Amino acid sequence: MSIQRNAQSFYLSSTLQTVNVTPFTISATSALDLLMDSLYFQCGGLTEADKGTVLITSLTVSGQSIQASNQGMPFTAFTPSNNYAIEGINSISLTIATSQVFSATVTGAFVNALGVTNPVGFAISTEPTDIVVSPNESGSLLSYCFGMGSTAIPAGGTAQLQATCLRDDVFLGRLVMDTDSLRVGVLANQECLQITSILVDGIELLSSVTPANAPLLLSQLTPQSNDKTGLQANYFVKQNSQIIITIANADPVNIHNVCGGFYCKPIPN
Repeated sequence: MSIQRNAQSFYLSSTLQTVNVTPFTISATSALDLLMDSLYFQCGGLTEADKGTVLITSLTVSGQSIQASNQGMPFTAFTPSNNYAIEGINSISLTIATSQVFSATVTGAFVNALGVTNPVGFAISTEPTDIVVSPNESGSLLSYCFGMGSTAIPAGGTAQLQATCLRDDVFLGRLVMDTDSLRVGVLANQECLQITSILVDGIELLSSVTPANAPLLLSQLTPQSNDKTGLQANYFVKQNSQIIITIANADPVNIHNVCGGFYCKPIPN
């Protein structure tokens, strides 16, 4: 049975970015006390070429960061075309008080210039709440995502995504990666990019005896993947933990950009 909403408790949407600059920050101000659920970013002119380089480099609630690493998350991890809403993966699960601000910083140049007819904005599904918990008192919920940043992988070569954990008690969940390998003018596919190692403080997470000889295809990790359980790292990290993801590029001709990050999960009781 659905519960009748209060006024101004349906969606918390942001100001729109219509000036073509990078980086830029957009924000939303709550009209009343709310519980925040799924977060999505929209850009009508998003292209395949943007998918490996455009990052969300800051997410804050009332001035408090909800990102657990020193690197950004893929922009495409938050677009409406992915499967996370069904899974609940992208639920913020934090409250925001009346007149408080949720803000986001986007870094990376879009191929199609931003403007009035091609803006960037975000929206958070919300519900009214009688209880507001400040971000500083929200425990492991404060760690919403763990960005791995982006890197360019040379033709026939390898490169790494590397990030440092900024706080204790972070539980890594779904790993999301994306690439610009399907951009216009490039005869390549996502399978030419292969994950040969995922190290957390020197411990290999991939299950193969020799992952370099049996790599994980990057396409398994893109936002379009329908794997609802297998992409969960389910691994604890602490402040100053180092995560390194090594990617090989089997394409002998083209450089490809890759980005990645984890959604974090609340620590189970």
